[in-house]
Amino acid sequence: IIEARKQGRTDEKFPYKQKKYFVTGWDSQSIKVEGNKILLAKPMVIKPDGKKYKQKPVVCYVKNIPDNIVEIELIYRNKLYLAIKYKEKVKYQQIQSNNHAAIDLGEIHSITSIDSRGNAVIITGRKLRSIKYLRNKHQARIYQRMSKCKQGSKQYLKYMNALRSLTYKTERRINDAVHKITKLYLDFCIENNISTVYYGDLDSATRNIKGKVNSYVGQKLKQWNYGEIMRQLENKLSRYGIKLVKVEERYTSKKCPNCGKLNKPNGRNYTCECGYTQHRDLVGAMNILNDNANTNIKYYKTKKYLR
Repeated sequence: IIEARKQGRTDEKFPYKQKKYFVTGWDSQSIKVEGNKILLAKPMVIKPDGKKYKQKPVVCYVKNIPDNIVEIELIYRNKLYLAIKYKEKVKYQQIQSNNHAAIDLGEIHSITSIDSRGNAVIITGRKLRSIKYLRNKHQARIYQRMSKCKQGSKQYLKYMNALRSLTYKTERRINDAVHKITKLYLDFCIENNISTVYYGDLDSATRNIKGKVNSYVGQKLKQWNYGEIMRQLENKLSRYGIKLVKVEERYTSKKCPNCGKLNKPNGRNYTCECGYTQHRDLVGAMNILNDNANTNIKYYKTKKYLR
């Protein structure tokens, strides 16, 4: 960074701080398994006399060691963790059908979906919201106390460590909740034999929002786990051959599936002048499905509400 500044490269963005820990990885050729131990090789050391010497390997004790290990990484997340990547021998059933579905993603209801046969599911994200609200509350309390301390003092560093622990603990709880949400939707797709899932492009709704919304809505949008939900969905659905297609989502939450007029929904229910009434998130999912799968879904036949 210092050399780049000397060269006059001031327009480029650099990391705002130096990394203290880096991820260390080993490929399959540098790994040896002995019972419940994994031996990770270290590089050769060249002595002043020019001779090369082997270093003792890093020994890791693991209760259950999987087969077909591809790579191992040593990751620091407030503690040192061993991340083992391995190949699965399980062959998943590949779904092939003419049943399609659409997803309306939201901050309150994480996933709202309906398929071509009228089967609907609403998976709430209120647990995710409660985790984030509790984290924000604790963070505000710690920052308030830090403001009264001298920067760099022992008490200040204690509060910094408390912030790291809080962030790490919250991230694990959020990842667990996202995993359970996506698993519930995977079960829905398998149960209804869905082969293709359409979802709206929300990049414009979650990026460059400064000045466009108030601070309360902006905080919710910035802390929304939209990207992580889609990443885990893609990972789970691809195992069963289910295609995940990103489409345009403009006006899907305002358009009436019955008459096509645009109405701004008020509350959790969508009401149109023609007398049509429906759950607002289901309206968005119906419009995405009708616009991309050549269907004309107006009402659901079955609906599940999952927590």
